[in-house]
Amino acid sequence: MDSIRESTSAVSLQADLFGSSTQPAQIVELQIVGDRLQIQGADFTQQIPAHQVRWPRTGDSGVCLLELPDGALLHCRPDPLLQQWSEAVLAAQTPRRRTLRNTLLALVATALVWAGLPVAAESLLPQVPRQIDRHVGQRLLDRLDALWLQPSALPAQTQQAWRQRLTDAVTQACPAVQLPSWNLQFRRGQGDSTRHGSGAIGLPGGTVVLLDEQLGRGTLQALCGELGQLQQRQGMRTLARNQPVSLLMGVAFDDFSSTVAVAWPVLAQHLPFEALTGPPASATGNRIARR
Repeated sequence: MDSIRESTSAVSLQADLFGSSTQPAQIVELQIVGDRLQIQGADFTQQIPAHQVRWPRTGDSGVCLLELPDGALLHCRPDPLLQQWSEAVLAAQTPRRRTLRNTLLALVATALVWAGLPVAAESLLPQVPRQIDRHVGQRLLDRLDALWLQPSALPAQTQQAWRQRLTDAVTQACPAVQLPSWNLQFRRGQGDSTRHGSGAIGLPGGTVVLLDEQLGRGTLQALCGELGQLQQRQGMRTLARNQPVSLLMGVAFDDFSSTVAVAWPVLAQHLPFEALTGPPASATGNRIARR
């Protein structure tokens, strides 16, 4: 890693550190120290070997994503210094690492010829970090909040009571569901746009949105159905089948910005809401968690 050591300086970059979908971002400072990326937060300092960081390409909104070995993401604006760091790390990769990368690309190419793009992309889904599911799910929730959903009218105490009741009931009603983590969000529909839904909307990454107006009989059954589909990563499988190139390129180049970018236009077609144009979606057919 001599080329990285030679380019080390006191210059640092600011970034937002996302450790999980349920924790707020932390503002951190980034700096290359020797052959390591140093992350300086308000109350911690972490150094990670630079070659273990997945260095970015620019995202669709001009934001760069750096993925850390534990799945956490760093969001930062494009900067010439960031490009310099990335190029230095790539130039310092060992021949063995380059050989592994070339082997992976060759395997992907073989899969494309043998099975076709969608099947090949779906077969590589285990190589996509779960952190990407969470970012896809957050993007969908943000767009839903902007277009169709409103804040829940239920008091916080009532929401917590429902959350505890359903969490306890899931272990009895659907014991086959073994998600590592999931969370319930409560929202209220706008007008009649949600009249065709079942009251539960599973989003990639483990978030399930429950609608105030449809809480009651059938909620637990709908929740179990969504959790079962999330366990199988059906939303990400839909992306793989409909946008295989973005996922294949993400696996090959360790950059899933394109996958996150196409999430809304692809998965919005399978939402249980009446579209802004065209006929309403089918309650039994067009669902994110059922594709």
